[in-house]
Formats: sequence, C-alpha cells, structure tokens
Amino acid sequence: MPSGYAWPVNRTAVGFFGVIAIVVAVALSHAGYIAWQKRAQQKEVAALVGDSTQKLRQVLTAKASPDVIGALDANLQATKAPRLPELEDAAENYIVGAREIARRRVVAADLERRAAASRAALAGHMARASRRDTGWVRAALDLKQRLEREHYDLGLTLKALDELLYQLPESEKRLAPHLDAALMLDLKVADAARKQAQADAARANDELTRVRRLVP
Repeated sequence: MPSGYAWPVNRTAVGFFGVIAIVVAVALSHAGYIAWQKRAQQKEVAALVGDSTQKLRQVLTAKASPDVIGALDANLQATKAPRLPELEDAAENYIVGAREIARRRVVAADLERRAAASRAALAGHMARASRRDTGWVRAALDLKQRLEREHYDLGLTLKALDELLYQLPESEKRLAPHLDAALMLDLKVADAARKQAQADAARANDELTRVRRLVP
C-alpha cells in the first residue's frame, strides 16, 4: 500500500452510526429518567402509607379525633404513582380502608356517648313513675324511640367497623409486594380493635335490653 494512503470514508455509514449512537443515548437517558420517577413515586407513596398507618394506629389505640379523617383523605388525594399503577391502586385501597375505619371509630364514639346519655335520661324518667299522666307517657315513649334509634345506628356502625378491620389484612397483602411491611399496621392491633368493636356491640345490646325492661 502506498505511503500516505487514506482509507475511503463512507459518510453515509458514519452518519448512520452517529444517529444510532444518539438514539441509544436518548433511550438510555429516558430509561434512567423513568427509573428515577419510579423511585421518587415509590418513596412518596411509602411516606403517605406510613403516615396513614400512624394515624390509623392512633385512632385504634387512643381517642378518635375527627381531624384524622380529613388528614387521611388528604393522604388519599396525594397518592399518585402513574409509573407504578399497581402500587398506586394498592396504596389507595389501604388508605381508603384506614379513612373509613377512622370514620366509623369517630361516629361510634359519638353514638356511644349519646346512647349512654339517652339511657340515663330514660332511666331517670322512669324513676319518676309516680306521675304517670299523658305527658309522662309521651315523654317516656319519645325517650325510648330516641334510645332505640341511637342503639340501632351504633350497632350498624360497630358492625361496619368490624368488617373494615376484617378486610385490612387483604389490603396489606396487596401492598406487601411494593412496600416494607413496617409501613403497615401491625395486624395484632387491628385484631384487638376488631375484638373491642365486637365487645362494644355486645355491651350496647345488653344495655339496650336492660333499659327496655324499664318501659312497659
């Protein structure tokens, strides 16, 4: 080969491989961006699930505050993971359950207070049985109807709470492939709360039966 000979350059080939290199670089960059989005969305959802679990634990082990319902609803609205749709669906399901459990706990606590007050009012009214005139009878019937209504609503609420707590393990099972189990409620807490709801329902029914005997 003569000295100084230069290989012919195929400009078309160089251009083609250049385009390929650019496409590969763009694809790798896009894949990296998607992976970053997935990690960021998983981290955000994990934080919302963890916060929801903390609030749910407070509701089940301490006084149920109505403010918790709004906070859990805000967590639900913020739960977005378009790159991880299965995680998003599972997290939404879990937080909805937490919110509804909190709602039933708040309602049940209020109904329990009202039912106790109604039982006391009816018992006090019946203790004044020496004045059994028309007004006394009408008042006794009104008090009994209010008591029956409140106990009926309380029974429904506690039954709904029992069912929601029963469904919680399934919600956690859906989340398990995506998040650390430590972010979810200890099922021992849920089981204890469910037994408490059942005991509260039985006690309320016994109280209603006892007070019913006071009214002829």
